[in-house]
Amino acid sequence: MTNKAELLLEIGCEEIPADQVLMAVSSLQKKLEAFFLEARLSFESSKMYATPRRLAVAFTEVQTKQEDIVSEVSGPPAKAAFRDGVPTKAAEGFARGLGLTVDDLTVKETPKGEYVFATKHEHGRATKDLLPDAIIQALSKIPFKKVMRWGNVSTPFIRPIQWITCVLGGELVPFRFAEVPAGTISYGHRFLSPEAFQVLSEAEYVNELRERHVLADVAERRELLVKQASELAAKVSGTLRDDDELLDEVVQLVEKPFGMLCDFDSKYLDIPQEVLISEMQEHQRYLPLIDEAGKLLPNFIVIGNMDVTNPAVVKDGYQRVLTARFSDGVFFFEEDKKKSLESRVNALKKVQYHRALGSIYEKVERIQKIAQSLNEALGGIADAEKLSRAALLCKTDLVTNMVFEFPELQGIMGHAYAIHDGEIDDVALAIEEHYMPRNAQDDLPSAVLGALVGLADRLDTLVGIFATGKGPTGAADPYGLRRAVIAIINILKARDWHLSFGQMTTIALDLLEDRLKKKSKSDVFNEVTEFFEGRLRGLLTSQGFPKDVVDAVIAARSSEPSDVEARAIALAGLKSSADFEPISVAFKRVSNILKGKSFEEGDMGLLTTEVELALIQSVADAAEQVANHAESRKFDEAFSVLATLRPTVDTFFEQVMVMDEDINVRNARLTLLKKLSDIFRPLADFTRLN
Repeated sequence: MTNKAELLLEIGCEEIPADQVLMAVSSLQKKLEAFFLEARLSFESSKMYATPRRLAVAFTEVQTKQEDIVSEVSGPPAKAAFRDGVPTKAAEGFARGLGLTVDDLTVKETPKGEYVFATKHEHGRATKDLLPDAIIQALSKIPFKKVMRWGNVSTPFIRPIQWITCVLGGELVPFRFAEVPAGTISYGHRFLSPEAFQVLSEAEYVNELRERHVLADVAERRELLVKQASELAAKVSGTLRDDDELLDEVVQLVEKPFGMLCDFDSKYLDIPQEVLISEMQEHQRYLPLIDEAGKLLPNFIVIGNMDVTNPAVVKDGYQRVLTARFSDGVFFFEEDKKKSLESRVNALKKVQYHRALGSIYEKVERIQKIAQSLNEALGGIADAEKLSRAALLCKTDLVTNMVFEFPELQGIMGHAYAIHDGEIDDVALAIEEHYMPRNAQDDLPSAVLGALVGLADRLDTLVGIFATGKGPTGAADPYGLRRAVIAIINILKARDWHLSFGQMTTIALDLLEDRLKKKSKSDVFNEVTEFFEGRLRGLLTSQGFPKDVVDAVIAARSSEPSDVEARAIALAGLKSSADFEPISVAFKRVSNILKGKSFEEGDMGLLTTEVELALIQSVADAAEQVANHAESRKFDEAFSVLATLRPTVDTFFEQVMVMDEDINVRNARLTLLKKLSDIFRPLADFTRLN
């Protein structure tokens, strides 16, 4: 074996749930990459392969043996290691700990005196010997949602393991996991080519699987799936709906795609197309088709895992299953239309939202009040009557037959039923849009009413859950509070609404005060605002802002998301300028002088020198300018005022002793510096900048 080799590892299983495949193989890849790094083993590249029946990773140019390491280790002082030239227990213990004898020790002079040293030789181990434990550890720590045990096997895994393939440089890497020994054999498609075949390299593995009706490369499999589906759609002048999430899931349901074009009775197009799409996608994993105008066609595509011998029979089966589900949808839709949304409001009293927070009806009452308070804080941008109506009806579709059967249609059906009831279009749209964005890829609300009701709903959830002491942990966020905060921030930024985290939290918290059992109002306020700031910090950092700039603007505690981002942009620009370092040093000096100082506000009339009077005037001018620029949200101009202060501040520090022996003069000078510091405190905390 040469000093570089290719590694291929495959775990063959019973069919893995589609949503777990990519997560699992990605975790395996990253854990093995981390192992190679920690074990001082280089590799050129890595790639993952995945199907419902296999998780595989391949590494090229893997170093087959660790480099030897020679290092010098410092031991005890020489006077403690030797007495009259005779080794003491300290010397013997030091040598023994390194696997050496006292004869291998040397004495060297150091700045701290004479110390004992030893040269340690660590021989590199073969990669083949290190891999078994590393692979077992990596497989054991894949974070599956659920795992299972089977037979007499005590090792848990997502599904029963059928085979393991592991070769390094064409040679077996022997180990056992879940009672299955690693080998050099893999298997083709379960039904079309189930025979075993020998694996010695990555290229051979991929090609042999392809010959056996398995496309192990996810991108290749997806490309073929889309090509097949697009060609079938073109036969009915249609196209696939834009839904990458669905395609990604369907790709992980098959080892090789086989598409089939099917259809349904066009009479079902009379019910909202979201119902039909949900039936096809969420429940059957079928691919809906649309026309040029984006309207649903009475056709769909099924992606199977094998080519069938009697396609007509299979097609009829797919269509009958979908027709049955569509019939249920029609029944639910017609039954639901017999009652208006308004008549369902009282039914929300019987639906518990949270044991400590009451019913959905009580939540709706809070949403109404929060939405109106937000509207007032924004200057009455929405019609108050429409806003109240939208908030009142926003959850009523939860007690409809359709949403009970298809929870993913909440809001969507509310919109449809509101239109049927004759509600104002703005109100009907808000019922749907208050749930938006539902995920990171979803659109934001297009209208003011939906945005306000959505903010109110999320604020009530956020503050309420924190009030119960059930906020997110590092491992879990069952109420989706992180997602809720990101949505709040994005809505505020998109609409340029200037509401601070503290302001919004207070509005929601005031309505929940009587439900606070485990925590004080101030504790909940602090936890929620810190959570807001933490999410905003993560968003800004992910956008590429330097960490110290993000910390500086958030620490200013003027936490309106749009303003924080605008201040971050301005401060990042200032930081890249030539003036930044001397300005930053000057303001950090001011902060350091004030830090920990307790003093009474002094009489600045005691400051009479030319230098002191110049700084007093500069501070007054700068305070007015910064306030005006900040009010107009011209943060670039606000930060630029810093440069005008620098010469006066530098001269002040050169010629004035701040900590004067006269306490009155000292307090006056400290007061002046505090006024200087306070000018920029609402914009950024300069002490946090590097």
